[in-house]
Amino acid sequence: MMLSHALRREAPVVTIESHETVEVSLLKRRPGCTGMFWRADPTLTTLLENNNNWPRDGAKLRGKVVTVDGAKWLLASEVKNKGQDWVKAPGGAAMPFEYDNHYYLELTTSDVEEA
Repeated sequence: MMLSHALRREAPVVTIESHETVEVSLLKRRPGCTGMFWRADPTLTTLLENNNNWPRDGAKLRGKVVTVDGAKWLLASEVKNKGQDWVKAPGGAAMPFEYDNHYYLELTTSDVEEA
């Protein structure tokens, strides 16, 4: 049985993939749901402030990529839902690159400058 980091005593193993900001799209493999609520920062560095502006299907996200205990995550800084402008993501907001063989993040081709 897998315990969440909040219940474990040992710190997660974190690898910073890059200090550069990347842009990704939130895509899904099958129907169901209309988006994904923010996940808490898996590095345990910042508490999730709230679940405002959560990404809906087809949203774009910006942030930094890290690997935590072997799983790839985006530590989100901004989100852009379809038909809306970019808005700041809540502090501590994160998204896994793969979730339950349902949702996944795909790198976009647009260049993103360091904020």
